[in-house]
Amino acid sequence: MRYVQKLITQVRKQTENEDVTNFTGIQDSEFLQYFNDAQHNLQALITQQHPSVFVREKIYTVSANQDKYEIPSDCYLGNKILNVEFSSTGDERDYYPLAQDSLKNRNSMYSASPYKYIRLDGNIILNPKPQSSGKLKVTYIYRVDNLNLRVGNVKTTTSSVTSGVWSLDLNTVDISYLQNYDYICIVDKKGNQILKNLEFNPTIDTVEITDPNTGAVTDVYFTIILEATDSVVEIPSGSYLVAGENSTSHSNFDDSVERYLIAYCAWKILKRDSSMDSNEAIQELSRMAREIVDSYGLISDDLQLIPQLNDFEDWSY
Repeated sequence: MRYVQKLITQVRKQTENEDVTNFTGIQDSEFLQYFNDAQHNLQALITQQHPSVFVREKIYTVSANQDKYEIPSDCYLGNKILNVEFSSTGDERDYYPLAQDSLKNRNSMYSASPYKYIRLDGNIILNPKPQSSGKLKVTYIYRVDNLNLRVGNVKTTTSSVTSGVWSLDLNTVDISYLQNYDYICIVDKKGNQILKNLEFNPTIDTVEITDPNTGAVTDVYFTIILEATDSVVEIPSGSYLVAGENSTSHSNFDDSVERYLIAYCAWKILKRDSSMDSNEAIQELSRMAREIVDSYGLISDDLQLIPQLNDFEDWSY
């Protein structure tokens, strides 16, 4: 799907709202709100009928005697867990599923190989506590990432492999916009996340490069310092900063859904402008949503086997 700024430009033309300044007209932030509303409304419709469409896995490193692990921040409604598996070795072949249990059966008095899990206040509790280190694989329904604008283009990066600290030089940056958020994400030109949910300190240094002969300014960029708890990865030049937690510049939906996002946003803008065209737009929008939801129902034509469930309670010792 195209960069969200291009979608905003198209809706502006479609709804005749191209005249905008810092003080007049409809701001980009309002368009972004409507695009995100469209994404989440459509995902809710699809998930109600086809819950296996938006599925991700996350692997946790488990420490001995530590039983609490935070549910992924992008988990749909914060609790849509499909499957939890544990491996004492971390090898794929050694994973076995954990059965869901209630808080009343939590046992924190001893450690063993966990065979159940409990969901509690945004966390997964292993029951019993793991007696050794291992890996935890959580399969869950994810919430589509929030759409937001690019606020800076990465020119160069300097990273510390030991501490996970990056110094990013940005060609351009919207400082006032960036300071409204506590987190940022790093994405590539197609919106794929390179690093997500970095806590952001809005202190930014301006650096000017001058010609030593004439003293003229030849380049200006901004330097920010970022720290992350995730594994250190490369942040290539040409990457972009996107403001907000679990954010991206391009929708997670397939290109075929772009028409719905545009139609939804245009409908909200027309409705805001008290346009008579909004009545016709809502009918088209409803038809489009039905088509898309039905299409996701045919996402797999392969044979579906009946799952075999076993009782792993005997694995506790």
